[in-house]
Order: sequence, then C-alpha cells, then structure tokens
Amino acid sequence: MFLLNRTSLYVFFGCRWVLLLMGLLIYTKSGSVTPGLLLSAVLVQTLYSLLFLNRSRPITAAAASAGDMVFGSYLLWLTGGLSSPFMIYCFTGLLMVKRFSSWRKFYGISLSYALLLPVIFALAGEGPAYKYMLNHFDYSFFVLAFFCALSLVQYLFNDLRKQMRKLVLIYSSRLADRQPHMQGTIPCMEGLLKQILDDREVILCVANEGRYENKVQSWKHTYFTNYLMQNRPQRQKLYTKLPSPTGEAASFYILTLLDRTRESYGWLMVKSEKNELSVLHKIYIQFLLMKLEAIHFNDQQLLDAEETAIAIERNTIAQNIHDGITQELFFISIQLFQLKNAIPAHARDEVLPYVSDIEKKVKESHRDIRQFITELKNEKRKFNLHHAIDKLLQRITEHTDVKPVFENVGWVAQEQLDIEEAIYHLVEEAANNVMKHACAKQLYVKIEVTSVQWTITVKDDGIGMRNAEVHGQGRFGLGGMESRIRALNGAISFQSEVGAGTTVKAYIPRERSIAYV
Repeated sequence: MFLLNRTSLYVFFGCRWVLLLMGLLIYTKSGSVTPGLLLSAVLVQTLYSLLFLNRSRPITAAAASAGDMVFGSYLLWLTGGLSSPFMIYCFTGLLMVKRFSSWRKFYGISLSYALLLPVIFALAGEGPAYKYMLNHFDYSFFVLAFFCALSLVQYLFNDLRKQMRKLVLIYSSRLADRQPHMQGTIPCMEGLLKQILDDREVILCVANEGRYENKVQSWKHTYFTNYLMQNRPQRQKLYTKLPSPTGEAASFYILTLLDRTRESYGWLMVKSEKNELSVLHKIYIQFLLMKLEAIHFNDQQLLDAEETAIAIERNTIAQNIHDGITQELFFISIQLFQLKNAIPAHARDEVLPYVSDIEKKVKESHRDIRQFITELKNEKRKFNLHHAIDKLLQRITEHTDVKPVFENVGWVAQEQLDIEEAIYHLVEEAANNVMKHACAKQLYVKIEVTSVQWTITVKDDGIGMRNAEVHGQGRFGLGGMESRIRALNGAISFQSEVGAGTTVKAYIPRERSIAYV
C-alpha cells in the first residue's frame, strides 16, 4: 500500500518540509513573508505531520488531509495564485489522499482539485475564469507533468508489487512438500513458472524423470521430449519455431537443462515470440532452474543409493540361495546317484526309470535356481527391460545351435515394475520352452510398445506342437504364462503346427498417460 509504513511517512513529510522552506525562500525574493503566514504554514505542517505519524484514526486522518488541501489553496491565494512558489508543496499533499482511496478515485479527486483551483482564484479576483487561465497558461503544463508523474509512480508501484509477489512465490516454493524421484515436481514447477512468466505456456521436458516413477510424462511432454532428443538445440538458449502435435508451427524459447557435470537432462520450453521475455523473466527462470537442478541431483544420489541397496540385498539373497537350496539339491543329486548304484539287479528295470526321472527334475531345478541367482546378481537390477531380455536370450542360447533374434519397437521413459516383470518372465518362460522342446534353429523375440499396449511375440522355427498340447492345462508351462498375463488384464495366444514352429503372442494394456515413442 502507498505511504502506509512509518519509514515512507518520514521520507514524505521530510520532503514536504523541504518544499515548504524552499517556497518560503523563493517567495521572499518577490514579496514579503509576514510572520502570520510563516507561523500558520509551520503550525499547519507540524500538526499535519504529527497526526499521521501518531497513527490517528482514519476519519481524523481524512479530515486532516482535507484541511491540508484547504490550507494549501489559501496559501496559494495569498502568495500569487497559480504562480505561487508553493504549488508543488500543495499538490504533494494530494498524495496522502491515496491512503484512503483507490487509484481511480485518487485520479478523480486530484483532477477535481486541479480544475477547481483556477476557478476559485478567478472568482476571488472577480474576473472570468478563461482569462485567468490564459494568463497562467503554464499551470496546465504543471498539471500535465503532475499527472504524468503520478502515472509513472503507479506503473512502477504496480510492477514492483508484481515482481515482489513473484519473488515471494519463488521463495515460498522451497517450503513445498515434495515426493522423491521427481514425482509431482515437474507439474509443480511448470505451474510456478507459468505464474511467474505471466501465464505463458510452459513445458518442462525431462529426458528421464526417474527410474522408479509410475506417473511419467504426458503425451505432449513426450512428443516434445522425443523431438528435442532427435533434434537437439545447437545452443543452450535460443528462440525457435517447433511443430506442435497438431502440425502447426509455434514459437518457443528453449533452455537446455544442465546438471552439475554439464550434462543435459532435459529442456525448458516457454511459448514466446523472439525477445518477448524480459530480463527479469529470465532471471526468475534461472532461480527456479537452480532449484530444479538441485532436486535432480538429490534424486540421482537417492536413486544410486537405492540401486546400491537393492544390489546388496539381491546379492545377499542370491548367496543365501546358493549356500542353502543349491547345496541341498547338489546333495540330493549325489544321494540319487548312490541310490541308482544300490538298486538290486532284479529291480532295476522297474525302479530305475523313476529314479532317473527324479534325477532329471533335480538337475533342471538346480539349473533354474542357478539362472535365478544370475538374474538376481546381474540383469534384473539394471532396470532396463530391453537390455535384460537381450542378455537373457544371449545366455540361454549360448553354446547351442539356436540363433537369437531380438527386435524392439518403441520406447518408454519408465514402465510399471509389475508389467516389466511380467514381460521378462513371459519371454524367459517361452524361450526356455523353445530350448527344451522345439529343436529350433532360430528364436525370434519382438517387444513392441505403443500408447495403448505392449505386444510381445516369441516365435521359433522348431517342430511345433499338436493342438492338444497347445491347449493342455499346464503343458510346457503355458498355463503359467496365461495366468501371468491375465493378471494384468492382458491376453495371450498360442499358434503352432507340427513341423512349422510355435508363436506365442501376448498383449498387455498400458495407461494412456504413460510416455512412449
């Protein structure tokens, strides 16, 4: 508010005292200052100052302002009318009226005061008002300058208040609660930037929002993120035109986001024409991006710590399995070997097939557990689905005649962990079936993702299966695949012909809001 705190009042009344003394000095050169005039001016100014500095009631303060305006008019009339050296002193008294009114009312009161003065002085001199105005034509320039100064003060005051509000927004944002791994940070930061940049459209494109985040970027963010990843800006800051998702060209101010190692982790896009953003806008952007970079750094540290903790836990579990279950299975296999040698000759034909079958199952379980230990220690903790599947295929086809072919179409910033787990285990189960039963020469795996769904295809050129085997309950682990996919509201199909290979195709629906390419 205008002239409300004590410091501004001290400055205001100090300036008024200076203007009053200057008016008295100037007037003494052209006329004589009577003791009554001097005493009245000093007394009125003193009482007027004390009333406001002692925080009097609004009614008393308004009455004091009105009295000051009346006294100012009287002082002007005594010292030369519109040519009085006290003109500036009297008009500055109008500023106190702003304490009790809006800017619109203040302009009306000031204009009325400026128009009434020549009318009152003309009537007091018993002359026509228009002639009086012509004789004091310079008064109109003074009034014009006064209102221009008022407009400038209002503009600066409003702009200063606006900038202060933005600074308060930036400062108060440090107190906002934030979830880890950038969850909620991007929309919150976009909303804050939009307020600070006067409601311009703001798009914050982060190339990797966090490896564990479920709520990733919207389709618009993904569109611009992918576009900028494929057409990286040549400079850190630039104005350019980009095609919107609807095909129209739009002007943007693009700022590349850099972390503490000067590596890019995203882009800030502000819809703006060239040089439309002011210097203050860019300073505020830098303030907020410093906060965003700190959040990004902390999240990276947190993610690294989490990955380290997960890796340690997985290694511990893998070691416990190795030292426990694996050793027990090895002991059982030794016992079975001894049992086979101890079977009497007359019972070998009857008992040996059962023992051999048990021994085979134990060896398969032993191998599966070792694969599980390998996955715990290596692939799964990387949290990269395509990389994990590629390593899986390379491992299970190693030292065999089967050629693995892996194709992936589309990309996601981050998928839900249960969906990734289901896809990985589906490919693992189907690929193991091919290796065990298909006698294939080629194993083809395709992972395709769109905004609607995941499509997983596992195909071989092996001996195939009969129709009864395809639909048999539990046959070749097909029932486990089907239950895993249906748990995610997905669908799975099996197509096979004897001698023509087998194709397993699964569909898993996705959330529309999850980012994809």
